[in-house]
Amino acid sequence: MKPVTATPQSEIESLPLRKVVQIAWRAIRVRIWRSLLVVSGIILAISFLTYILCSDSLLRHVADRGSSQLVEQLTKAGALNQDNEANQRVQTYWMVGLALLISFVGIVNAMLMSVTERFREIGTMKCLGALDTFVLRLFLLESAFEGTLGTAVGLCIGLFLSYAEGLSLYGNDVWKLMPLSELGVIVVGCYIAGVILTVVGALYPAYEAAKMTPVMALRSEV
Repeated sequence: MKPVTATPQSEIESLPLRKVVQIAWRAIRVRIWRSLLVVSGIILAISFLTYILCSDSLLRHVADRGSSQLVEQLTKAGALNQDNEANQRVQTYWMVGLALLISFVGIVNAMLMSVTERFREIGTMKCLGALDTFVLRLFLLESAFEGTLGTAVGLCIGLFLSYAEGLSLYGNDVWKLMPLSELGVIVVGCYIAGVILTVVGALYPAYEAAKMTPVMALRSEV
């Protein structure tokens, strides 16, 4: 009978990135409901952020480029009231910041719960030779996948809502007034913000998972 030998420490650590990505994706599929919790938080935050920024940009371009009849109509309705514009913008930024903060806290909490549920899995990987950097990279890849998906869906929802609102307020002129270059900057900015928000929110839970010793991870009970 051949003796059972432990996997060399470098074997797991030297796995190609493609294999690490496969492991991270498999972990998301296994814990689909936990992953959906993180993704839903990102969707809500990014859709709200995109909607607010796009609607504000469209409103400013309507004031600059809209027809005199449309501007007069919106002014009478109070949509272009310059006296309240500064206060409304401050309130908007506070709402956006609060939404991002709530989403960030939700991501951290969901990732901490994910780490707690995987104590034994982490301990097993470390017994097989996984280094702290491997565990850290694994959790950050999972969060990056979730952030990418949630941000993409949130962007689509936010753009749709802002367009639907513009269509109801400005009619068919919304196509002529829509600032495509500025909207492109907003979309790219929101996309980067969503992915970074998710990865940063996962940093602390991933660090906690990475620094666990195999003995403590295997002895922990959920």
